[in-house]
Formats: sequence, structure tokens, C-alpha cells
Amino acid sequence: MPFFNDGGIGYQLLRVLSIYVFTLVMLRLAGKRGLTRLSAFDILIIIALGSAVGDVMIYSESTVPILNSMLAIFLVVAMQILLTKLMEHNPLLGYLIEGRSTLIIFHGNVVKKNLEKEDLTLEELHVLLREKGVSSISEVREAYLESSGELSVILKKKLQVR
Repeated sequence: MPFFNDGGIGYQLLRVLSIYVFTLVMLRLAGKRGLTRLSAFDILIIIALGSAVGDVMIYSESTVPILNSMLAIFLVVAMQILLTKLMEHNPLLGYLIEGRSTLIIFHGNVVKKNLEKEDLTLEELHVLLREKGVSSISEVREAYLESSGELSVILKKKLQVR
């Protein structure tokens, strides 16, 4: 079938899809802390588009045909739009692609198993808290490591002295 021959549109579609999925899985396995403010999904889009756009700008037409790059760009953007729409309607898919936040501190106590699960040391947690203006874990009602690698902090309500 010419559609799936080397160099055909079907062949390129399979190549783009397989590399896209493989890269997304690898970025998810890398963990939240490696991402910092971008989800694995966001990084994948940046990498895929950067490669598709960059290659055609640098290499000759005989090496990287412009139409093949345009098709790759179209497919990456289309997959991103499709996955975003699917994730809006399917929470499980959203979890698989972007992950969920992890409870790190609960009522002033570190949730050690979650800290270990996220491969975060106590010292690194203190650094993240200081970046949020929090000097002590005891001030924190809840803290979550978001799928982007960002730490979200909910402080305890302070007693008001009158």
C-alpha cells in the first residue's frame, strides 16, 4: 500500500504518532520535579514543534522536504488539540497524560511516603516553602506538589489576637 510506504503520508503519521507517545511517556516517567512549571504535555509540544520547525529551516529540501515538515507540524498540533479536548471529558486520560497533584504536607506534618514517592528531600521541600515565603512546615495546612512541579501551599489560619 503506497499510503504506508517509506516516505508516504501514512508512514509519516505512524512515525509522528509513535515518537509523540514515546516522548510523552518518557517525560511522565521523568517525574514532576524535572518539569518545573510546564507539564510533560507542554514540554512534548515544545520539543515536537521545535524539531519539526527547526529541521526544515536548517536542512535542504532533499533532506527534509517542507511538505513533510508541514504535515508533522499539523499532526502535532492536531494531536495536542485532540488530546486536550479528550482530557476535558475524560479525567482518567487527563491523569495518565498530565498526572495529579500529590499531597506533601497535611496539617503541618510532612507526608513522608508521598515525599519519597516524588523523590523530594526534606531540604528541597524547605527550599520550595521558603520560595513561597513560608518559614516553617508547622505554618502549612496543606501543600501539594502539582503535576507541573510547582508547590502549592495552603497556610493555616492564624489566630487573631485582640
